[in-house]
Amino acid sequence: MTLEKVLRWIALGGIFALPFIVFLISTSLFFPFITGKNFAFRLIIEVITGAWLALALVNSAYRPQRQWLLGAFAIFVILIALADAFGVYPFKSFWSNYERMDGWITLAHLFLYFVVSSSMLSTEKLWRAFLQVSLAVSAVVGAHALLQLLGVASLNPGFSSATRLDATFGNPIYLASYMLFHVFIAALLLAHSGKEQWNRTERYVVGGIFTGAAILALSVFGKSGLAFYAFFTVLGSIGGSLLFMRKTYLLAFILTLDAVVLFLTGTRGAILGLSGGVMLAAFLFALSARDYQMRARQAVAGAVVIVLVLVGGLYLARDQSWVKDAPVLGRIATISIMESTAQARIMNWGVAWQGVKERPVLGWGQENFAIVFNKYYNPQMYGQEQWFDRVHNVVFDWLVAGGVLGLLAYLSLFVFALWYIWRRDAGERSFTVSEGSILTGLLAAYFFHNLFVFDNVMSYFLFASVLAFVSFRAGEHANRPRLITAALFPLRSLPFISAIIAVSVFGVVWFANTNPLASNKALLQALAPHSEGLLKNLDYFEKAISYNTLGNQEAREQLAQAAMQIARREEVPIETKQKFLEAAARELTLQSEASPLDPRPLLFLGVLLNTYGLYTEAEPILARAYALSPTKQSIILEVAANAIARDDIETALSFYKEAYELAPNFTDAHILYAAVAIHAKQDKLAEELLTPLIASGNVINARIASAYASRERYDKIVSIWEAHLQKNPEDIQARFTLASAYYAAGNAQRAIEQLEIAARANPSYKEQTEALMHDIRSGALRIE
Repeated sequence: MTLEKVLRWIALGGIFALPFIVFLISTSLFFPFITGKNFAFRLIIEVITGAWLALALVNSAYRPQRQWLLGAFAIFVILIALADAFGVYPFKSFWSNYERMDGWITLAHLFLYFVVSSSMLSTEKLWRAFLQVSLAVSAVVGAHALLQLLGVASLNPGFSSATRLDATFGNPIYLASYMLFHVFIAALLLAHSGKEQWNRTERYVVGGIFTGAAILALSVFGKSGLAFYAFFTVLGSIGGSLLFMRKTYLLAFILTLDAVVLFLTGTRGAILGLSGGVMLAAFLFALSARDYQMRARQAVAGAVVIVLVLVGGLYLARDQSWVKDAPVLGRIATISIMESTAQARIMNWGVAWQGVKERPVLGWGQENFAIVFNKYYNPQMYGQEQWFDRVHNVVFDWLVAGGVLGLLAYLSLFVFALWYIWRRDAGERSFTVSEGSILTGLLAAYFFHNLFVFDNVMSYFLFASVLAFVSFRAGEHANRPRLITAALFPLRSLPFISAIIAVSVFGVVWFANTNPLASNKALLQALAPHSEGLLKNLDYFEKAISYNTLGNQEAREQLAQAAMQIARREEVPIETKQKFLEAAARELTLQSEASPLDPRPLLFLGVLLNTYGLYTEAEPILARAYALSPTKQSIILEVAANAIARDDIETALSFYKEAYELAPNFTDAHILYAAVAIHAKQDKLAEELLTPLIASGNVINARIASAYASRERYDKIVSIWEAHLQKNPEDIQARFTLASAYYAAGNAQRAIEQLEIAARANPSYKEQTEALMHDIRSGALRIE
């Protein structure tokens, strides 16, 4: 076999291997559902790019064709590179972090994949085989998701549940976007298949892929139970038998399977996107079909009517028990802009818009929405996630990351893709009406879905695959020339070129992957228990940080959290605590210097110092965090807590007041403000604050009781808690508090009466109440 053929097979083998990275769950790495897939994706892209580049340098047939979609993608990558370079945290913009594995490095890999795949998959047969491989893999992923539904395969901790499946993704949203693509891919292959039968080679290939993927899944998931084996046997038997029938039967089976799994993720954006995409595709097909396809038009129209009737019927029946009791149906039927998730999305978009107005041209750089989020934090988001790093809207995400120029460059990918799909060249289209309708529906569904979520490596990969397929088909149909047609190097120089590129690829792989992987593994070791003791954990933390990679911020924050945890453990030696404190404080300071506009490391450092009783040292640190995010209650409340610890009650009161006034409905801030007002002996203010809390039933709080107890105002506790118990006699904990107040006020008999009522109301408390009553009668009870 010649070297040219070897390189060609390396490139093609890598391309066909990419759909299988979906199975990777790297339990030996931090963020196992994310990091393994992404490192594998990058490694494969780097290898196939090297093989392709060697071929392209000596043979123009392997070079990409000259067309607008390639140029648009290149301009997009260049613009985002500029946005990242001139952004507020270039290091993170380039490398991202372990949780997302995004950033410019991923974008660059996607562009390389687009170039390589559109160049190497140079025939219709290769593209069809690639799409069939990806679809076969999706069937195995779908089967695993159904095993989760049946309780055979375990659910992944985090977002998944029996009503929201996630398969190998660790997040139902990611699985939904994956299945969304494959529903349309199955439809695209169906449009090609007609009455075709599977030939022998296709049977072996597709059947082998399904079997191999099933075996791989079996080993990865670690399931050996009979139910697991039987399920894959039944599914494999169905798929195997369909291989001997028309292609349409197996493709329709997988399409249905993927659609069902998408529905079972409970991801509303994807479900609505699929519905809208299908209707758009059907409408376009009916609009563009020729007269002899009238029956198809009628069938499409009927399908659209059915979808509309089903959606309308679900909306009308949204209050029925059979809808509410079905978790997925209930989630869809209760879609409302007033829902907490929808409200969080809308407020997030408002925050993003403030950031866009500040830096409209090139934005803030990738991975920097967290800085925008904190700077323009909406106080009404007090009950939501406190550290959003994504807008959850593809338009605003790219506006923040790359400004108006970056967004326009991103949207141009859709524009040029649709232009190539529907344009006529010499009176003919590159795509049939059915293909164009399906691809348009796919792009619309994907874009709509991303208006509420964000991408991951598999959705990026599938989107780039669709763009590459469109690029290939449009270029082949128009017989466009290669980007560079001139001879660059003679074929005889291929061995020399290949050697140079191999060394270069090895260097890139080492630089881009080795240290980040080593740091990731060290971080996982830092979080694991060690027989050598906690100082061994500290060694691993310092080792993880020493690589100076994308995992630095994560490692530093995990170190700080570990230091705070051991601060409360009495069995840990003082010397060990001191070493953790010094290391964590040093690293958080370095992180703050690396990203000076981010209040997060400053807040972590301030909390760390507060935890170790270093209140004076924490004060200026927390003040800096507050200056960077002046409307975020979690920071304001920490500043106030620090003031309390320093006995600066007036300062604390002013900060609690500020937190309360930013969002009066924030109960925690309201209670803390009232409690400090009581401590400060501002009784009038306290009464004003307590009145709405009493009316809402939220006044029954240990902080309020503790504040009054510190002033020995047990009469206040008695009056408030008695009023509460008249309305809520079943509140056992409130009775214990009231009993303590009575006893502290010198009324032992009333205290015993409350405990007796509690014991009668809930016999499980009988032993506890009897012990307390014994201590009361003997005078041994101490109230703290």
